[in-house]
Amino acid sequence: MQTKQGICSACGQRLSQNVLICPHCGARQETVWESRRSQASGNTEAEQPQREQETRPVIPIERPPLSRSQPSPYPADLVYLAPPNDLPRFSRFTPYHLTLLAAGLALVFLISAVGYLLWRQQTREEQNLAHQLALIQPSPSPTLAVDLPPTPAPIDDQTIAQAVKAALMEYNPQGAAHYQFEVKDGVVTLSGEAENQPEKDGAENVIKAVAGVRWVINKLSVKAEPQVVPVKLNEVEAKRLEEALRQQLLEEQQRREEEQRHQAELEAQREAERQRRELVLAQQRAEEAALRKAAEEQLQREAAEYERRQEERRRLEAERRARAEQARLLASTLPTGTVAWSGIVDGVVEVLFSGSSASVRHFNGEPPREAHASFSAPIPRSPVNVKLLSTSGRGTIEIVQEPSAANGYTTIVRIDDSNNSGSKRYAFTLRWLVPE
Repeated sequence: MQTKQGICSACGQRLSQNVLICPHCGARQETVWESRRSQASGNTEAEQPQREQETRPVIPIERPPLSRSQPSPYPADLVYLAPPNDLPRFSRFTPYHLTLLAAGLALVFLISAVGYLLWRQQTREEQNLAHQLALIQPSPSPTLAVDLPPTPAPIDDQTIAQAVKAALMEYNPQGAAHYQFEVKDGVVTLSGEAENQPEKDGAENVIKAVAGVRWVINKLSVKAEPQVVPVKLNEVEAKRLEEALRQQLLEEQQRREEEQRHQAELEAQREAERQRRELVLAQQRAEEAALRKAAEEQLQREAAEYERRQEERRRLEAERRARAEQARLLASTLPTGTVAWSGIVDGVVEVLFSGSSASVRHFNGEPPREAHASFSAPIPRSPVNVKLLSTSGRGTIEIVQEPSAANGYTTIVRIDDSNNSGSKRYAFTLRWLVPE
């Protein structure tokens, strides 16, 4: 049985397959494999020297040749093993994926619910519309023929007579017995007796409305109104009648005066109510005007207060800027100051300091991360002496350029981490001093 193990080329520590950085010494290396035969259970000590001789030499593994025509620099018994595939066959769902999936399912459910509600509402409206149409439109008679004639059939006189009789009975059930009529070719001749002229005209109009009636000949006679026969009264009865008429006139006059007085009282009440409403409206208008004036005055006061606060804020901001400018000028005239810088570096970088700003120039390796600079005072734009007070890191930190007019008074500090693998945090403190 064959087993494969990696060996660190720097410290000789055994590694797992395809480990490029040793966890013990941190050295970056190509994968080295050792092929040896595992000891089987039950072997004797006499076979130990033979197994040690069969152990294959340790050979650093490099990239195999790209073409089969090129000769291979490795022994024929060298075995290349693929790295173990520890990754899952299917990608795992992250919480972000699960959140998106849940949101998608909720959106689909919401759209389905809205669609179902719209479909049900539309179905109900269609059913209601069909029901209303069925109520409005008369149902077709089952006795009608399929092919209707182009013109309606003429109505005979007997049918018209029955319809006229029914119309007159409905018009005047008590006086219909006094009516006689005759129908001939759609012409109705009405005779009999009516109580008055409106009844006579109403009967004629009712008959005209019957289907099939072409003309109406109204021969109804109107009853004569009873004549008033004058009655001769004696003197006593005439006086009594005169007194009764006078009393009736007086009562009628009193009733009219009472109605006029009542109407006058109602008019007075209405006028008083109108004046009261006008007074209330005037008071409301006055109160609204007072409230509007108070609101305008309040707005003016608030605007004035806001302007005063803005002016005070601008004054304080101007004072703050003046103090900051004074502090900056004072700091620029300081004879000495310090700059602290820190960051994670992998490779070679240069840190450039100019005034109160710091920038990083990257050469190789991974870009620097978490770079931070802190100035006690801006570096003057004049020749100054700089030196490193303290440094921390596994590589080298040195000043490659001091500020001068040729480089725009820029200080350059180089950090070299190219001899080490992986990134490491570096920090240093730079002090500048204006020469006397």
